[in-house]
Amino acid sequence: MQGVDRALVIASQAFTGLIPLLLLVAALAPAAHRDVVSDAIIGRFRLSGDAADAVDTLFAHPGGSATGVFSGLLLFASGVSLTRRMQRMYQQAWRLEAPPGVGHTVHAALGLTALLLGIGLLYFARALVGSLPASDLLVLTVSAVVGFLLWTAVPWLLLNRRLAWRRLVPTGILTAVGTTAYGLASTIYMPRLLETYSRRYGLFGVTLALVGWLLAIAFIVVAVTVVASEFDRTPDPWAGRLRRRLRTSPAPAPADPAGAGTSLQGRGAASHRAHRAAAPPRRRMRPHESG
Repeated sequence: MQGVDRALVIASQAFTGLIPLLLLVAALAPAAHRDVVSDAIIGRFRLSGDAADAVDTLFAHPGGSATGVFSGLLLFASGVSLTRRMQRMYQQAWRLEAPPGVGHTVHAALGLTALLLGIGLLYFARALVGSLPASDLLVLTVSAVVGFLLWTAVPWLLLNRRLAWRRLVPTGILTAVGTTAYGLASTIYMPRLLETYSRRYGLFGVTLALVGWLLAIAFIVVAVTVVASEFDRTPDPWAGRLRRRLRTSPAPAPADPAGAGTSLQGRGAASHRAHRAAAPPRRRMRPHESG
């Protein structure tokens, strides 16, 4: 599996497709919440000063601008292109063929919807617990829980629901742990990186830093998908015990009626041959005896 190429494509498509789509959703919100994307990034990385101003400028939404229906459909199609690429990655990791028809495109759109809802839920949940005591611990817990739900539901939808959702639980757990741990680490280095890049390169520097952050997230998603899919099919005893404990073992294959019928026919034919072998040979009548 070409993990590096997959991660690069997913990260670039996320920046060019997902973030504009989030801006479109924010544009449809009330006027007081139209800067939700820039506010979320500033709060996520705890930015201040020039870095916060650069992010505000990059994601600024003019107050009098309007978004047409065609532009909205174009942005949604760009977002579906992101989930289609993720869909191919999941299909390749789980060794599933793309189903015929337009069903996979419909499920890619459902996966995009789940992704947007998950990002929105994560933002509002973090904002809700941010003012409570021990907010840092609560934010990590909420991020892990929402990440688990998101990264279990999205692969399930993108794989056309052909796998039982329990088999995707390891994918959800590992992706949630990986993205939460990286999110914690990014709050340490991203403010300084954004500050430095915004001073040196302006808005282009902010774009580079965000693309690099998305690339790291994409690497985590791709690597976890490979690990979880190999864990699902490995015959090692320890993996089997862990799958049984998590109740993620694949369902046993049903008996093949055609094979059973063939087996019965084979047993019937063998019984007929044995009966013929045990029966005494018939004596052929000569012509003078028949007369």
